Amino acid sequence: MNDPVCVTQEKREQIFQAAVAEFHENGFSAASMDRISARAGASKRTVYKHFESKEKLFQELIRRHWAKFTDSLDVTYEAGRDIRTQLTALGRAEGRLMTSPDMMATTRLVLSEVLRSPELVEENQEKTDFTISFENMMRAAAADGQLDIDDPRIAAEEFLALLKGKAFWPVVFGAPLVSVDEMEKIVDSSVEMIMQRYGV
Repeated sequence: MNDPVCVTQEKREQIFQAAVAEFHENGFSAASMDRISARAGASKRTVYKHFESKEKLFQELIRRHWAKFTDSLDVTYEAGRDIRTQLTALGRAEGRLMTSPDMMATTRLVLSEVLRSPELVEENQEKTDFTISFENMMRAAAADGQLDIDDPRIAAEEFLALLKGKAFWPVVFGAPLVSVDEMEKIVDSSVEMIMQRYGV
C-alpha cells in the first residue's frame, strides 16, 4: 500500500512542476491555475489544497531557485591552502550556475516578475544573502594572512561584480548564455584582479 504522506508529497511536487512549466511558458501574470491543474492532472481543489494561490506557487519557485544559489556556494575556507586556488573554486561554483540554461532562464523569469510585483518576494526571502560565502572566504583568508583586506564584505561584492558583470547581468537582459570556456576565462580574470588588489 502506498504511504499516504509520500503520495501527498508526490502530488504536491507534480503541482509545483506543472506551475514551473506554466510560469516559464506564460509568465506569472498570464499563468492560469486552471492550466496548472490540467498540467498536474489534479483537480483545482487539490491544487488549492497544496498551494492556496498562484502567488504562493511563485513564491515557492523563488524560494527553491534562490536556495540553489546559496546551497551551491556553501564553500568553507581551508586554512593554509592557496587562496588563489580557493577563490577560483568558488568562482567556478558560481560560474556553473551562470552557464546553466535552466538556472538562467528561471533567473530571468524570477527577476522580471519580482520587478513588476515586489510583493511576490516574502520577507524571509528578501533577507537571503548571496554574498555571504564570498564574504566568509575573504574574511578567513585575511585572518589567515593570505589577503590584505580591511572590509571583507566590500571585497566579496567586488569579486561577485567582476563575475556577474560579464556572465550574469548581460544574460538576464537578453544576451546569449556564456559558454563554459568563456566562464573559465572570466573566473580566472576576476581572481587575478582580486589578487592584484588584495593579495599579500
